[in-house]
Amino acid sequence: MDGSADVRDGKYQTALEFLYGRINYERTARGVPCGSRLNLDRMRQLLACMGNPQDSLKAVHIAGTKGKGSTAVMIASALTGAGYQTGLYTSPHLERLEERISMDGVDCTPTELVELVDALRPAVAQLDRAAEEDAELGNPTFFEITTAMAMLCFARRKVDVAVLEVGLGGRLDSTNICRPVVTVITSISFDHTQQLGNTLAAIAREKAGIVKPDIPLICGVTQGEALSVIEQIAAERHAPIHRAGKDFTFEYTPPPRDSPPRDSLLGCGGLIDYRDSLSPQGTRLDGISVGMLGSHQAVNAAIAVATLSCLQTDGCKISESAIRQGIA
Repeated sequence: MDGSADVRDGKYQTALEFLYGRINYERTARGVPCGSRLNLDRMRQLLACMGNPQDSLKAVHIAGTKGKGSTAVMIASALTGAGYQTGLYTSPHLERLEERISMDGVDCTPTELVELVDALRPAVAQLDRAAEEDAELGNPTFFEITTAMAMLCFARRKVDVAVLEVGLGGRLDSTNICRPVVTVITSISFDHTQQLGNTLAAIAREKAGIVKPDIPLICGVTQGEALSVIEQIAAERHAPIHRAGKDFTFEYTPPPRDSPPRDSLLGCGGLIDYRDSLSPQGTRLDGISVGMLGSHQAVNAAIAVATLSCLQTDGCKISESAIRQGIA
């Protein structure tokens, strides 16, 4: 859809002003404050006003201190390559808000953004009125509204899979109202300690809040303290856990120093040889080209392949070529 008309007549700018006029913890120095406002009650009510679009979505839910955005993009790219209509929700954006919500690698248009904002306005107004009577409820935030927009967009588009990146933490993140078919935790390190805790164990507990009963978890965490917490939560929820270094492994070969420039070679971030035991026959893929530079991206690529392998055992038909192309 062409969004130029909405830009010209001011509807697009009005929509952005509406969104950026909300509480936006991404743009505050101290981030989300501790207290009652950090919960999922508002998000549930907001989505209920919209008819609970998240209930129709088959989601891949990704948390982690680092790597979750790159991992989400690789997974979504492979799913699109396999022929699945795939929604991708990430944050923050670099230049345009539409970057946060994409379908099959194409960002939503200004026109679609305006339509989504207009669809959410009555629900936001309803919760604003409720907040006037119940201060503990609080007003819908920028991230809550944009998350609801993504859920509504993907439901309207009837995507086959929605790949959702957690914004902050996991347990109380706005995305944690989804119904995942697989959850992913990429890594644990110190971040947002004011909200998540000042130990790796505390942070891991918040990230592992996305783990759902009986839903498989792909875990890229290897540190003892953080891993122990994640394993405990997975066991309590009877969630099968597939761990890096145990259930899936990889070897990384960095690119040669004389590699061509990035824009002249697909997948110039090096190669990984991947192995897993996620299915009875296991998966073995050698020489997977990684599209982004750095050994840390090789880790993300292995986590993405493990997630795709898990989806294969759940019935998704994802060819080797789609996996290779998606990672590259």
